[in-house]
Amino acid sequence: MRIWVALIAMFAVVVPDHSVTAIVGEEFVLPCHLSPRMNAENMEVKWLRPHLSSVVHLYREGKDQNESQTLEYQGRTEFLKDGLSTGSVDLKIHNIRPSDEGLYRCFIRSSTFYGGALLELKVAGQWLCWWCLPKHVSSLFGIAF
Repeated sequence: MRIWVALIAMFAVVVPDHSVTAIVGEEFVLPCHLSPRMNAENMEVKWLRPHLSSVVHLYREGKDQNESQTLEYQGRTEFLKDGLSTGSVDLKIHNIRPSDEGLYRCFIRSSTFYGGALLELKVAGQWLCWWCLPKHVSSLFGIAF
């Protein structure tokens, strides 16, 4: 008689249990990690805006997959790979915009398990950054850059 034992690597996805605040025009790191700490190098990591059904950043098969990234985030995100071996899957957003405010989902999938967690980002200084406006909006107010 043979007995097969399957080991399923289960984990929790951990983000702060309170909102985090970024400043318009600055860069900000959205924190997320696995618990227990484990190597995430071969896992899929997806950062999403759940209410917009949009992909903020996707890391899969050991590399960034920018072809599915929402236009609003193209060229503004950086997946921080330095912590992958210890389960850290932080995402840096450059040039924070007022529209970045809201919920983000950190979703992680291994070959046998998956999980996700919601993080709320608040943006401060929203009315101080006219250069952060999309060009089509700024042109309505006669702002040229």
